[in-house]
Amino acid sequence: GIVGLGYVGLPLSLLFSKRYPTVGYDCNSHRVAELLQADDTTKETDATQLRQALRDGKLTLTDKPNALKDCNVYIVAVPTPVDCNNHPDLEPLIGASRTVGGLLSKGDIVVYESTVYPGVTEDVCVPQLEAESGLVYNVDFFVGYSPERVNPADTEHTVETIVKVTSGSTPEAADFVVRLYNSVLLNGTHKAPSIRVAEA
Repeated sequence: GIVGLGYVGLPLSLLFSKRYPTVGYDCNSHRVAELLQADDTTKETDATQLRQALRDGKLTLTDKPNALKDCNVYIVAVPTPVDCNNHPDLEPLIGASRTVGGLLSKGDIVVYESTVYPGVTEDVCVPQLEAESGLVYNVDFFVGYSPERVNPADTEHTVETIVKVTSGSTPEAADFVVRLYNSVLLNGTHKAPSIRVAEA
């Protein structure tokens, strides 16, 4: 499940759908409606590929969070804009964490890709996941962080071709995130020693 279908989340959705049944969710109904017509206003995806993935049933796009309920991996790629004082606005990230938290089951993993400062994943997002799910971090569910490294409109260094930095909340979770991304990337991953290092 991919949460957020902007210039990061949509290409990720297409990439993962080449190998796995993938559900892309965005709370913006207008955005989803455009994408279902293969109209990507960010111009980060190829309309033909998008149309084909939707037609083949490999990719589902929706504005209904409940469509994610059968997922066991969630990748959060929502925006982290800054306000007029250049302070990060974490509300989209907190909202996405609450949405995912309400869907979590035991054994699930949540990977964050949103650009944040060190500590946000574990200090801000994880408490939301725990509160909404009633599950215990690193016992019932696990977390990873893999910073998005996409330059908008860069057709050479795409998410599929870059080396992805990855991390996990336990050694086992970190290894899982590595295997997950390596299954769809062309040039592999670099495993950071901790989530905070990956955020930095």
